[in-house]
Amino acid sequence: MANMAAQIFDDMGGKFQARLKGMRTETKSASSGQFEGTMNVALLEAKFDMDVFDRLHDPTFVAIERSSNSGTTYLVYEVVSVHPMHYQMLGVTASIPQQIREEFLERVSESWGHSQETWIDLGAYQTGYRLSLVAGKPEFERSSLTPLQGSVAHILSRESVEEFLCVRDGLEVGKVKGLDIRLKVDDPSLVMYHVGVFAFTGSGKSNLTSYIVRSLMERDRRLKVCVLDVSGEYAVQLIDRLDDGMVLTTEEFDDVEKFAQSQVMPETLGLSTKQEKRVHAIFQKLRDDGRLKYLMLDEQTLQWDLEKLYRILQAMLEGGKVGSLPVEGTLSSLKSHFASSGTPQRTLIQKLGSADLDYIIKELESLRQKLHEKSSAIKDVDAALEIINMQKSSAGSVIGGTPEQAAYDFLAGDERLLILYTPEPRLAQEAAARFLDRMLFLKKVHGFRQKVLVVIDEAQEFATNDPRGPQIDSNRAVEALLRQGRKYGASALISTQRVAHLNTNALQQLHSYFVSTLPRYYDRMVIADSFSLDLGVLQKTTELQTGEWLFVSYKATRQKNVPVFIEAPNNEDALRKYLSAAGPGTEAS
Repeated sequence: MANMAAQIFDDMGGKFQARLKGMRTETKSASSGQFEGTMNVALLEAKFDMDVFDRLHDPTFVAIERSSNSGTTYLVYEVVSVHPMHYQMLGVTASIPQQIREEFLERVSESWGHSQETWIDLGAYQTGYRLSLVAGKPEFERSSLTPLQGSVAHILSRESVEEFLCVRDGLEVGKVKGLDIRLKVDDPSLVMYHVGVFAFTGSGKSNLTSYIVRSLMERDRRLKVCVLDVSGEYAVQLIDRLDDGMVLTTEEFDDVEKFAQSQVMPETLGLSTKQEKRVHAIFQKLRDDGRLKYLMLDEQTLQWDLEKLYRILQAMLEGGKVGSLPVEGTLSSLKSHFASSGTPQRTLIQKLGSADLDYIIKELESLRQKLHEKSSAIKDVDAALEIINMQKSSAGSVIGGTPEQAAYDFLAGDERLLILYTPEPRLAQEAAARFLDRMLFLKKVHGFRQKVLVVIDEAQEFATNDPRGPQIDSNRAVEALLRQGRKYGASALISTQRVAHLNTNALQQLHSYFVSTLPRYYDRMVIADSFSLDLGVLQKTTELQTGEWLFVSYKATRQKNVPVFIEAPNNEDALRKYLSAAGPGTEAS
């Protein structure tokens, strides 16, 4: 048994010697008083050793021995706090004269690692699992056993942690901090049961999200992904996936350079001039192929033709509105102009050339000046001018239809990646609501059952819990996707920096989530309350660097609901490799 245990545990050559001192229950509340969380902490005392002390600053799993009717088992805990202790400091208070205190401190400083009066206090979070040795191999199962004071504790070896957490042949989501272990998860479960990415600005949310999307698409050729992008980040972050992708935008770009300038180029990417040219060349090819399109939210504007413009002017005449004479003159001029060029009346406005659009705008503006300022006809003219100007500004764009049409084309077409770039929040909410409603309808009624992952960036814009804010349709649509989508092969990845502003009903549908630095304690309390996560573990996220995450999953890891601190792969590595290869905008080396 001793040899078996030596393989299961890593007690650092006998340096790690620890026992359980007791248990403590802590309660913490958010400043608002709305949330209150408790955590059960095992208090361990370890012999002081500088190597052990340094090692314990990395996330560490420990196993506390526990006798039972079936023999010795080990209860698995995760270390969340480390404090060096010195016996002589216990009685040092402000009442002791300064000179004596300084002598104490000097002796204490010199004695670390040499004195028997030093030790390490550890706080460890209960994972809810126990380890048993079966034929020399670790087996893990759920357990509610309580450890006994004085019990010996061991550090789990690298191999045991890998057996505890990793799914064989799964998707790598990062490297476990402090251990050379690539955390692998069950990617079908990760997708099916919804994912959350929570972190403050600059923590790498879009980087991690893009890495996950790319990896999932590579592992499952049947998966389709739609990104609701309000920040203009994902056309670059997923540029290598645009070979079989499409971008729809509510913005009106008359040339591809303006679109490229609207997209965020990560400063850390550090692209060369040659690589930047390739980015622009890829966007140009996207436009040339008809896969960079204008998303029209007003369905009526798609149906405007010359005949409809004539009917509007004719209705002004028949209605007997003030200013009939100038209206009749404008109508006559327009009909004469387009008849002379042989342009059919059923020609769509968006199909007219720039010169023809300028002519219409000039005639309508001239008409407006001739009408009395209180004339009811002015409103009709203004509405027509707004539509014509919109058509002119999007004349250089390929029209991608409405959100409803986009949902059908996405499900029925060959493209596997769709980016809906809608930077204006109000328009983004409308586009998202209409797209998601139609996508779910098509999946329910028309049998589009292929797997779809919807990435909702800056999710607080689409699904808010602010009772003072306006009630938006996208709130309902996102909640419907999370509640019903799994039945029809639709799931979501939600990314946000303001967890506290997110729809709570939506938040509670997530089964896997990544958490990085969240400076606001209130946000951390929302996560603790929503996912029953220990506050001591969440507190450690404030120490994380960019690209480091706390990952927890109820479905995708081998053991469920075990917090793991990881270093995520850098999505930008894949971008540099792709943009350095020969392709559009580069010369083959």
